[in-house]
Amino acid sequence: MSSNKRRKLDSNGKGLVTSKSPAPAPLSAFAARQQLWGAAVSRASSVDAATNAVKPEAAPELPARSETPSTRPPAAGRRSKRQTPEEPIVSPSADAKPVQQAVEEESSDKPDKGTSNPTTPGPEPSGRLVRQHSSFRPSKNNPQKKSGGRLVLTTREAERLVVIGSFGIRIREGEATIAGAILTPADGVQWIHAPLCHAVPVIRTAEATVLELQPHPAARGLRQLADLNPVFARLWEESPREEESRSKPGQTFQIIYTSDDVPKKTVLQELVSPAEWNKKLAGLVASKRTATPVIFLCGPKSAGKSTFGRLLVNRLMTDRGGSKNKPWSTVMFLDLDPGQPEYAPPGVVSLSRLTTPNLSPSFCHPSLSPAQGLVRAHAIASVTPALDPAHFLECALNLFSRYQKSPDAKCPLVINTPGWIQGTGLDLLTGLITSIHPTEVIYMSQDGPEETVSGLRSACNAPTTAKPIPFSTLPSQQSEGSSSSRTPLHLRTMQTMSYFHLRPSLSPNEPLLPAWDPTPLAEPAPELLSDAVNGTVMALVRLESRASLKGPCGSSTQRPQSKNKQQQHHLKLQTKT
Repeated sequence: MSSNKRRKLDSNGKGLVTSKSPAPAPLSAFAARQQLWGAAVSRASSVDAATNAVKPEAAPELPARSETPSTRPPAAGRRSKRQTPEEPIVSPSADAKPVQQAVEEESSDKPDKGTSNPTTPGPEPSGRLVRQHSSFRPSKNNPQKKSGGRLVLTTREAERLVVIGSFGIRIREGEATIAGAILTPADGVQWIHAPLCHAVPVIRTAEATVLELQPHPAARGLRQLADLNPVFARLWEESPREEESRSKPGQTFQIIYTSDDVPKKTVLQELVSPAEWNKKLAGLVASKRTATPVIFLCGPKSAGKSTFGRLLVNRLMTDRGGSKNKPWSTVMFLDLDPGQPEYAPPGVVSLSRLTTPNLSPSFCHPSLSPAQGLVRAHAIASVTPALDPAHFLECALNLFSRYQKSPDAKCPLVINTPGWIQGTGLDLLTGLITSIHPTEVIYMSQDGPEETVSGLRSACNAPTTAKPIPFSTLPSQQSEGSSSSRTPLHLRTMQTMSYFHLRPSLSPNEPLLPAWDPTPLAEPAPELLSDAVNGTVMALVRLESRASLKGPCGSSTQRPQSKNKQQQHHLKLQTKT
């Protein structure tokens, strides 16, 4: 056998040996590959150890780009794609910090300006994502604490501020917007309830603005309703021990800087107005006043009709953009949604005269007196028009007729409708459009259904109209249900309880400011049960004419009834109402 055929691999992996070398033990191909792999790992470990021994001063000489383990070039030799269990895996902790900071900046509405103040909450060292709600950064002297729990904030640049609880806001200098209302020093104090069960409005200030936040004088009574029904609990800036928080009447609001300030086990959802909404609001306000605007809002349930109507009312009332578009001192509001009414208890449709912006949820103003702006109301004894569509349509047209005959007929009218948009509900909407002839119809959805959209367009172009009525669609808002576990039934319960516990204002300077009495409602005495109709008051109706009593029982041609039968009929009418 020749010498070339007798050559074998050296067990040290250093190369080939001749026949003069001691004959090594035979190796299989697998064992040879294992030895080569071990030698490569040893060389790589030696190079890594030498690299780690470099002094810190030499660090700037390294490339500036960030490398992850998957893109790092091998230290030496050729590395296999397979890692052995003994090979350590390096954690990219040094590279994770910039990525986390980039995510935080991207998630915040406004990048941080300047150096963070020690008093400003920030990201925790653990790298947990913290959402920035308010761009305003507090300092030692800003905001300034005044007597009576008041805070005075000064902003040099345009800032955003999120406040939960109950408070009053007064603009001393500059300008600020909240829920569509543009506030200036001429507007005085505006009272706000911002609970966590609804989207919280955001205060946006202009440059060089000084604003004052004041405790709400009626906050204590409203919060104490939680002692009667837990559906009112955990709505405000309360600590886990809500009883202690409610016992401190001076503290009625809290500024939310970051998500760390949000009360535990609650979710804060900010009031968001989509870009399409803002464009439509600007167009409705800036349009020439050739005719008094009558805006008809319709759409599916939870599409944002009430929210958009609130923004529109506030914008019409406070927008001062240009001499030709001075704000309206009064805006009329025709609420035809008996399930979630704005200024009435459930089961009631109403016409209201508004002179101040609406900056609170509906259960914080469950009823308006004639002095506060109530013009007329009808109880339909149901949270949906489906119980008696004809009666609902008659009540709605009666309220609109009252608007036309009132001295405020030259003021804009905003009409809110129920979310019943198919079948008989669509017939009601088209009947209202052809009877009222609004200046514009807005459908709060861009997802159909096509039958509803087509029917509404046909009503806007009906031959009975003098000219076609403008029709437009807007995207629905994100449901506020994600901010609270409260269902529409819970919200109606809150509105009803708020209505029955409402009392005159406690503030002599604000006689129209609603207040609440948390005293439990007493049950009627046994001798009064017949007057209370089984202990439940459904509605108290004042009849202007006996012609209102239509049907066989109310017909004028009916034979006179005995006194006993008349009383029975009266009780039956109350029960149905």
